[in-house]
Amino acid sequence: MLVVDADRQIFNLDEICRGTLIYARHSTWQEGQTGIVTEASEGTIRVQYPPAIQNVLNHYFIPVKEVADGEWEIRYSNNGLETVLIYPDKSQEENGGNRWN
Repeated sequence: MLVVDADRQIFNLDEICRGTLIYARHSTWQEGQTGIVTEASEGTIRVQYPPAIQNVLNHYFIPVKEVADGEWEIRYSNNGLETVLIYPDKSQEENGGNRWN
């Protein structure tokens, strides 16, 4: 489980860490962005990605509160894409958690 309840919601750092491959899309974005997690804490994930222009790198942040509130669609893998995990998962969508129509 990507987000864990521990008196407050936090990222599960056993699940997502530096080096994790990730695709994320905020509900306000037209398209998602692929990248690599360069920092993960209980409250924030930082993702680095190559933008369209060359010779630079860019980054975005994913706050745990926004993920828990359903504002992000996230796919990630810690094992070289052998297994890709999705958040929110299908069971949450079936219970009314799908905000990606």
